[in-house]
Amino acid sequence: MVSANTSSFSKRGLLIGFGLLAAEYIIYHLFYAYVNPELWYDEIPHKYILYITLLLLSMVAFFVTSKDDNQEQVRRNISNFSGLQTNLLLVFGLSVFCIGTFILHNIAKAGIMNHTVIGPFVDHNLYVRSAANWMNVANQVLYPVLVIFIFQGFLLNGLAKEIGFKKASIATALFYGFWYDDILGGTIFNLFLNEVYWKSQNLFYPIVLCALANLAFLVAYIINNEIWLLRADQPEYYKETVKGVLITIAMAPLAWNVIAEARKAD
Repeated sequence: MVSANTSSFSKRGLLIGFGLLAAEYIIYHLFYAYVNPELWYDEIPHKYILYITLLLLSMVAFFVTSKDDNQEQVRRNISNFSGLQTNLLLVFGLSVFCIGTFILHNIAKAGIMNHTVIGPFVDHNLYVRSAANWMNVANQVLYPVLVIFIFQGFLLNGLAKEIGFKKASIATALFYGFWYDDILGGTIFNLFLNEVYWKSQNLFYPIVLCALANLAFLVAYIINNEIWLLRADQPEYYKETVKGVLITIAMAPLAWNVIAEARKAD
């Protein structure tokens, strides 16, 4: 196992990571909700989301390439992708698992809050229907770069310096699940990404895994988007619950393996 101090992108990882998350949240909502209120109700404004992603990626790129040791690490990691096929299958299976837990999480939350329409389901369906939009495709490929640099590059590295990898991995994974509104699936998914990154010490590895999985889902959306649509109204809760349970159970063995590996982590 690689030590927590090896190949860290920043000694101020926690501060930078949370700063980027705050910037993403604030800038995203300024464009998404206030600057373009008509798009909030009619469609997801892919061009603004893409512009925000590019802006934050530029900030990350400037930070990484401004230091010689970071440039050397980038050159070294570009070709380090051992076991890519196996890990790609795992990340794709975990992505499907996350669909099931996402359904269950949001139906449970909607039931507790007595909502008749599930907002995240509406947003998800808008993405599915516009999967072929070139801006959506670009954003789905680029966004994992930003997410991995924030959660693995800055938050995980920064926290691991203070409390060790195992505790840092659990803490950042739980935060990831909370941030993306899928406590169970999101947490397990990020635990896997943490493990891939920590064993390889290569940020580009989880980036490539996520980008390829996103592309696979986009192709599936384009081929047959009906199977991916989620029914947002309360009368459909029962059918969606069944769908979520079946998907979650089918992919549960993969999730359990990730948990077992996380428990053995140093």
